Amino acid sequence: MESRNRDLDIVRELRSARETAVSRSSSGELAEVFSGDDGPTGSVYVVKLLDVHPRLGKVAGRRLLADIGVEPLARVADLTAEQRARILAEVAPA
Repeated sequence: MESRNRDLDIVRELRSARETAVSRSSSGELAEVFSGDDGPTGSVYVVKLLDVHPRLGKVAGRRLLADIGVEPLARVADLTAEQRARILAEVAPA
């Protein structure tokens, strides 16, 4: 039973991190989300963050990932520094 409770706590933590990351991305705070990739935020799918970002959306976000060679189900922790920089440059205000 103790193992199950521990597992449920981990799932809650991951879910909370995902919800927070998606919320921040939808507010345009993608750089802040990328800076917190060492914890549970690193397990969030990049495509999910780009889908809700106000400057991209589903089509443009997926096109951007394809252009820079990022797999559709890549997670934040999987991105290289160069890939992060290209994504952030794309979503930067004009």
